[in-house]
Amino acid sequence: MSEPSNKTKNRVGLVFLLCLTVAALCFCYVLIAPFLKSIVLSAVLAILFYPLHSRIVRRIRNRNVSALLSTCLVVLFIVLSAAFLGRALATGLRDIYQSLGSTGDGGERLSLYLIHILERAVELVSTYLPVSTTDLRSATVNQAEKGVSLLLGLTAGALGSFTALLANALIAFFILFFLLRDGKAMLRRAAVLLPLRTDQTRRVFALVKDTLDATVYGTLAIAALQGALAGLAFWILGVSSAGLWGIVTALCALLPFIGTGIVLLPAISMLFFSGHWIKGLILVTWGLAIVHPVDNLLRPHLIGSRTKLSTLFVFFALLGGLKAFGGLGLFIGPMILAITLALLKFLREEKRAGSWCAREEPIH
Repeated sequence: MSEPSNKTKNRVGLVFLLCLTVAALCFCYVLIAPFLKSIVLSAVLAILFYPLHSRIVRRIRNRNVSALLSTCLVVLFIVLSAAFLGRALATGLRDIYQSLGSTGDGGERLSLYLIHILERAVELVSTYLPVSTTDLRSATVNQAEKGVSLLLGLTAGALGSFTALLANALIAFFILFFLLRDGKAMLRRAAVLLPLRTDQTRRVFALVKDTLDATVYGTLAIAALQGALAGLAFWILGVSSAGLWGIVTALCALLPFIGTGIVLLPAISMLFFSGHWIKGLILVTWGLAIVHPVDNLLRPHLIGSRTKLSTLFVFFALLGGLKAFGGLGLFIGPMILAITLALLKFLREEKRAGSWCAREEPIH
């Protein structure tokens, strides 16, 4: 009777240990939940810039110094890109605001065209309503200037929340340093904890890396293509600094929920304000029919072809990821899909084998 009793005690102890572990993990999640986005962002940056870090490690053997140098290079790259993008957008908005208040150089502004159309309507209703054409002109220009001023104010408000963004960025870069320095050791420990065979663990890790690489490089390729298409349109239509605005469009295409519209809309407005109606309509058509659909059509295909996932599944993973996790959902969604399909494949393999195989030695 002692042997069954010992087995029962062992099972009870194991169940109790598992319950304590699950509870501890839940409390750990509560602790890290406020920093989850920063952790995911740092993990994405670590995988993306790890090839650069590997080259630095070959030259600098000290782990702390090499990780610090890699982290500083990542920070410098992001800061310079953000500064360039912010300055270009602010310049574009300022040009639009000045064009509303300045006199035209041979071409009428959009407000004058609208007033010309509305003047005819005013003539028809002037016998019934005391509407002044002068007041109408002044009101139209003032409302247009207020609209652009509001847009500038929203931009300033976004910059006003820079403190919270900076705090999250500092946390992400702090985590990035340790991921670059101790990333391999963390993966080895994770491999030991996962109840999978060695080959399955390797495949999961490789799948995560391939999915993230496909998402990142696919996003970069699509952004470059959209920037090139927009820059080509700007050059053909005679927009000043077409190459610069093409680069800005490519950078904006990297930002979720912002995209190319934040550049195309001011450019279209500038063409309309200067009286170039045909060019403005051409740019509208080009943006809606060519530039914007590139993202929706090519991104799922590029990610799916490299990771061997269904384009339809990737499409819903991207949309669902954006809705659930915000901008980072572009990376989290495809990874969740890839890992889920891989685990289902492992289950099929185990079912065909007829039994759960024993655990092999951990990854080194």
